[in-house]
Amino acid sequence: MRTHRAAVGYVAALAIASLSLLPACAESKPATAGAAIHNAGAAAIAQLAELATGDERSPLFGAGNAGVTARDGRLFRRDDENRSESYTDILKRAGLAQIEASGKGVPDPAAQSTYAMHAHGAVFAEVKVDPDLGQIRVTRMVGAFAAGRIINPRMVRSQIYGGMIWGMSFALHEQAVVDRRSGRILNADFAEYHVPVNADVPPMEALMIDEHDPHVNALGIKGVGEIGVTGSAGAVANAVWHATGVRPRRFPIRIEAMIEG
Repeated sequence: MRTHRAAVGYVAALAIASLSLLPACAESKPATAGAAIHNAGAAAIAQLAELATGDERSPLFGAGNAGVTARDGRLFRRDDENRSESYTDILKRAGLAQIEASGKGVPDPAAQSTYAMHAHGAVFAEVKVDPDLGQIRVTRMVGAFAAGRIINPRMVRSQIYGGMIWGMSFALHEQAVVDRRSGRILNADFAEYHVPVNADVPPMEALMIDEHDPHVNALGIKGVGEIGVTGSAGAVANAVWHATGVRPRRFPIRIEAMIEG
């Protein structure tokens, strides 16, 4: 929920306490949930503006929805910010205890057909290869990523580190061995399915590049689900090729591939 509360904070027109998240929303990605919350907040503000601008007793009377702005719990006239009214006063005069609005976090098909909206990045790996034994060790990994507005930097960086470790594991460790007669996985346990441990993970750095994308959604948020893994395996393979002159063609990269190459 912490991430979504941060996303709500960008709906500056409404106080956080006046918004509720449904359980289904809490399981959504910030990019989707944040856009839905933003749109719901805009719809609620539009309702308040309609109540105020249509009431002769309001200092906002006659301004129209496009003639008001919202901030700090109040509506202000665009042409005269000395004329404003609080949300509480608008609701009280209308005889309402609250208003409700909903919003959806769906992408804009027109924008999707015109602009590329995905998170993107590049990963660099450094490896050492034993010339006699063909053993490969990754000694450093650095990734640079642009993923729109970062709502929770610590969570995003942790996600990317996990992806980079996964990519390294894909390149050097993991392989599901299938029995071709039965189709069963032969190494379906952690004793035989190899994954990296702490000693296998090199120093890593994830650089987050500031990016403002006004087209992806109202908040400029993008997903970072697997952006860390997509380039990491290839970076390790290219580093092995650069170090040895042997071009890996299959994952995981085996010692015998280095020796035979």
